[in-house]
Amino acid sequence: MMSFTSEVCAELLGVQQKKTCCRKAFLLGLVFSAHTEENLLVSYFYQEETAKVTGELLDRIFHAEPSLSSIVRAGRKTYELRFRSAALHEFLRKVDHGEECAQELVGFRCPACESAFLRGAFLASGSVTDPKKAYHLEFSLITEGRAKLLSEALSSFLETPGRARRGARVGLYYKGNATISDLLYLLGSSVKGFDVANACIERDIRNHEHRVTNCEASNISRSVGAAHKQMIAIEHLIETRKIDSLSEELRQTASLRMKNPSASLSELALLHTPPITKSGLNRRLTKLMEAAEEDDLI
Repeated sequence: MMSFTSEVCAELLGVQQKKTCCRKAFLLGLVFSAHTEENLLVSYFYQEETAKVTGELLDRIFHAEPSLSSIVRAGRKTYELRFRSAALHEFLRKVDHGEECAQELVGFRCPACESAFLRGAFLASGSVTDPKKAYHLEFSLITEGRAKLLSEALSSFLETPGRARRGARVGLYYKGNATISDLLYLLGSSVKGFDVANACIERDIRNHEHRVTNCEASNISRSVGAAHKQMIAIEHLIETRKIDSLSEELRQTASLRMKNPSASLSELALLHTPPITKSGLNRRLTKLMEAAEEDDLI
């Protein structure tokens, strides 16, 4: 069964990059998590299709002649992509050293380039929790320089992401469901963006239902407790024969309450002949309680 992150990645891989500048920006995002090993750059991917797409773009745009292999890394099947590119090596070096002109380094040339770059970055280093369980989307970066550039890119569309140190890595994250939904739409994952928004609506409905249920349970509990006290008071009045000295109206109410211990106030009011109002019933029950309280029973 695919994880929610895998489903998002599958949808993102289906987004078409129509312009050459957008394809290059997308590729820069895909290799944004690449490591340097001697004279090579190495990228790791959990989705084979992402690794293949990255390799194809590396060959087409930078003529990098990448090599792809399957390995087990940290107990998980991983796809390793090794390639050589002086241009990409220099790009990542400048980013890692925090050199200015981040936008110029990435080389965005049209409004769609930045979202293409973020799409590639998510495919290479992003994860998102199933919204039915929690709201958390995170990018995992290997250097502060890359975290800074990506944070700036995200902040041009959304609020500034949260930041956390994850061992040697830097995590940039969002926890708000609306922000995560907006980001997924921006990346091109409209279906999963809708799923996040829909999960939030469903959760709000369930929470409302729980509140209503708890409120009803609390009201029933209070009603049962009040009815129990009323019956104790009425039993005392009957045992002491004080009930005989009360008015016919109060005796009728006392009799109906004893015969209908689980009836609500509204139901009990309608059982009277003729029916009385709920406020009228409350007044009668209060008088019955007061009559019993004279003996310090209640």
